[in-house]
Amino acid sequence: MSRLTDKLKRLLNRRMEPSKTRSLLLYLSFVVVAAIFWCFQTANNFIPIEYSIAVEITGRPENVRFLSQVPDTITVNVQDKGGAIMKRLFGRQPRIVLRFDDYSDGNGQFKVDASQLKRLAARFFSRIATIKSILPEAINARYTDLPGKLVPVELDIDIEPAMLYTQNGAVVKSQDSVLVYSDSNTLSKITEVYTYRVQLKDLTDTMHRKVTIAPIKGAVVEPRSIEVMIPIEKMVTKTQLIDISVRNAPKDVNVIVFPSKVQAFYRTTMSGYKMHNTEFTAVVDYNSIDLSTDKVPVVVGEVPGSYQDVHLALDSVEYIIEKY
Repeated sequence: MSRLTDKLKRLLNRRMEPSKTRSLLLYLSFVVVAAIFWCFQTANNFIPIEYSIAVEITGRPENVRFLSQVPDTITVNVQDKGGAIMKRLFGRQPRIVLRFDDYSDGNGQFKVDASQLKRLAARFFSRIATIKSILPEAINARYTDLPGKLVPVELDIDIEPAMLYTQNGAVVKSQDSVLVYSDSNTLSKITEVYTYRVQLKDLTDTMHRKVTIAPIKGAVVEPRSIEVMIPIEKMVTKTQLIDISVRNAPKDVNVIVFPSKVQAFYRTTMSGYKMHNTEFTAVVDYNSIDLSTDKVPVVVGEVPGSYQDVHLALDSVEYIIEKY
């Protein structure tokens, strides 16, 4: 104590006037004495405190999976002497280690009852400490050692591209199925799993996103999430001169249409336009010819799936029928 006071005095004498130094030293002395007195007083008094103790399970077989949550920590409300509590607060966090075989019934139940848990927690406090409560009061978890069942993943996604944009293809999943672990009765009823609902609006670019699989009561899903890719592209307006073909004409009949090509208008993505440029036709159906008129209807034939709002510049063309 005297050495600390001497050091403070030398330090303060360098920077402060003697009168101010004496006042500050007196104040600090009172603070130190009060702190020491408080520590002695506290060390001998019983103090209530809430304390967390970590829980670790060891020796669990690799094929065992818990179907209900096992707590990582338990919360203990304890009353103990201040000295013991201060030692515990400044020490390492205590840890309760539970060997799987010691608390497993071998039939799907892992259980640590209230008396066992209280006895395990009491080891970290003094003999005169009083444990008021423990949360949770006991550990009771179901587990399974059955192999996982592979089931498909169904997406619950609402996708709305922004104006002038479109979803260009199906949503791509990082994996189509996941493993579900449970008891045999529950597994027999599970045929698919679903993701949490996701709403995506005003998309203007391809999106990569992680989606979480919705939990199933009494079962564990691995993995709990998958990645999805949603292809989004900007739409462009295009025109194209396409051939008009005649369908359903008899073998001894040749139908010639004028003009033989027609202008088509549509919206598509740039990638779709480049990919399907040769798969686009217009059609005249021989069965729709009305001999009382010199024109026949022309309609859209094959259209690539990426084309939208397709329409033709003409709704009919002239024709000539030649018979052999």
